Amino acid sequence: MNARVSAAEPGLADALKLPLDPHAYFVLEHAHGRLQLRDTRQGAPGPLCVDFDSVDAERRRDAGRQLPLARAVGVKGDARPRVLDATAGLGRDAYTLAALGCEVTAVERSPLIAALLRDGLERAACELRLVVGDACDYMAGLDESERPDVVYLDPMFPERRKSAAVKKEMRYMQELLGPDDADALFAAALKCAKQRVVVKRPAHAPQLAKPNHTLEGKTVRFDVYVV
Repeated sequence: MNARVSAAEPGLADALKLPLDPHAYFVLEHAHGRLQLRDTRQGAPGPLCVDFDSVDAERRRDAGRQLPLARAVGVKGDARPRVLDATAGLGRDAYTLAALGCEVTAVERSPLIAALLRDGLERAACELRLVVGDACDYMAGLDESERPDVVYLDPMFPERRKSAAVKKEMRYMQELLGPDDADALFAAALKCAKQRVVVKRPAHAPQLAKPNHTLEGKTVRFDVYVV
């Protein structure tokens, strides 16, 4: 039986406790100067990697404080809140907030996804603290001086509809990780944040709870809960 995820190199296998199986469904490897995860099955999308040197990353940096994300977490004037991204994933939002001057800690539950994110952060020379582990446990273990101003959540939910249009990144994440326990994350975030909790949701998705206010993007919205 093929391994589900393997490493292409002994160093990666040792670091992430992965087998060396050239016939695995997913292979973690260095290629083209980056770390990438490749789905080896027929008809699979291209490799998954983290690249902050992209048109999208540049656009988000240029938009700055006008981004709904920035406004939702409270970036305004000289205010740069300390943010805990409890569902880091591939780090797009955490990187954007760090580029705007926020002190960001990102928590990712999957060592595999965290390895891809760490590689992207290092290539971008981004000073962002990355923690690998359970976000609920991490938040519960912070003392008063370590609590962030803002806890940011972008939880994965069970996919209700199968669609070929689902982005490549989401296809990988859904298959490898499955949904987050959004209710547990939200409850832990409310206890942890000093100022607010921000939850990113698809534009027409239901709320986790009634927010104090909402900022709308083109395809997503940010529900803001003042603590």
